Amino acid sequence: MIQGFQTLRELLKEPLREEGSVKTDNSILLVYPPVEELDFREQLLDSFAPQLEAMGHSYRLLDLSRFLFDGYDEATITDLCEDEFDDFHWLLQGLASRVEQSLPKAIAELAAEIPGGTVIAYSTVSLYPLIRFGELLRDLRNLECRIAIAFPGEDRGGKLYFMNQADGGNYLAVKLLMQGGER
Repeated sequence: MIQGFQTLRELLKEPLREEGSVKTDNSILLVYPPVEELDFREQLLDSFAPQLEAMGHSYRLLDLSRFLFDGYDEATITDLCEDEFDDFHWLLQGLASRVEQSLPKAIAELAAEIPGGTVIAYSTVSLYPLIRFGELLRDLRNLECRIAIAFPGEDRGGKLYFMNQADGGNYLAVKLLMQGGER
């Protein structure tokens, strides 16, 4: 995993890609085994983010661990919990719709604060199974920043699986495969 973050640091030193006929855009999927989630977060927060700070790189971290419920009051969350038992499928559809609408806005707002910088979204596991990142990134290609998405999953023959669920396709993102094991 350390090597993966070193590679990411080198990628972030490169200038943003200009619009035109390119095979990749300015987004990066940080693909790592789901069992490495805690190691990934530790490496990101304890080592990588301070390194970016020391380099003077403009960035924002987007912690998605509570993203689904930010902005809800306690009564609404209680209602959602009750709805889970009444109609789980309906609850998932509603939460997925909320994520599809609010996550691109949150990323765009952070990107506007740091033109030419990097937005790093982590704790994406908390959005499983509500989102497909290929769809999300397609709508964010016009932002003036790099978007790095933590992607606990794997690449199987060119197809990405987020938490063992097929994530769709049409990625123009750079796929950075991060392996655990080294500390």
